[in-house]
Amino acid sequence: MHRVVIGKDTRLSGYMFESALTAGLTSTGMNVLLLGPVPTPAVGLMTRSMRADLGVMISASHNPAEDNGIKFFGPDGFKLSDQAELEIEALIEAGVAPAQASNIGRAKRIDDARFRYSERVKSSLPRDIRLDGLKVVVDCANGAAHRTAPEVLWELGADVVPLGVAPDGTNINRGCGSTQPEAAAAAVVAHGADVGICLGGDADRGIMIDETGCVADGDQLMALLASRWAKAGLLAGDTLVATVMSNLGLERYLQGQGLRLERTSVGDRYVVGEKGPGWL
Repeated sequence: MHRVVIGKDTRLSGYMFESALTAGLTSTGMNVLLLGPVPTPAVGLMTRSMRADLGVMISASHNPAEDNGIKFFGPDGFKLSDQAELEIEALIEAGVAPAQASNIGRAKRIDDARFRYSERVKSSLPRDIRLDGLKVVVDCANGAAHRTAPEVLWELGADVVPLGVAPDGTNINRGCGSTQPEAAAAAVVAHGADVGICLGGDADRGIMIDETGCVADGDQLMALLASRWAKAGLLAGDTLVATVMSNLGLERYLQGQGLRLERTSVGDRYVVGEKGPGWL
């Protein structure tokens, strides 16, 4: 029987979306695995690791709490293409026949989804590297990573100053997180932290802050990473893939390093699609 993985962020309306999706999917004979509040990347990971046919993240990302939406992942753990989403819309508009009563799906909560994801994140750091002595301010935007991010950083050895870790269903991204990093920047200075990290409501984006409280420019970070990876022989094709929002300065810097910049439409799935699968 086909199965679907469903995660969500901390918006109050997520309960309604979760219930509606569960009812609709099980009525067609699909089994539903409910992850609860988890970062968006956890849905991609769990969709693939649990051999699911589809992954769904209920979130409006960095938008305010009154907004909500859904993101779809394929069995490979990557977001669906525009074409696949259009095909889904066409199927819905045409009407989906419910399964016979004896063939409806079942719903099951996966209680340890957050822990599985945390272990995967920690395993991405080489075992000989720890964060001992590093003080980190992490602003979780009162969102999906409000427990995961501080726990992972602490378990890796960092001294963690958590912000935005008290979601109430209506305060996601309010005065905090990646769209409003001012509070985290002030906390970095006040606590004498080495670095600040601001996440979005569903934790699929991050803003970095240096030890002076200065918010880092994304293009500068990509330039730094690309040049270091190129020197280490880790930058495939000597090419950095970014969106059309990246400025000309980044392109010229990379050219000066003998590297290329490939631009895509705005959206991580377009960047990943240009890069190719295999990174998760």
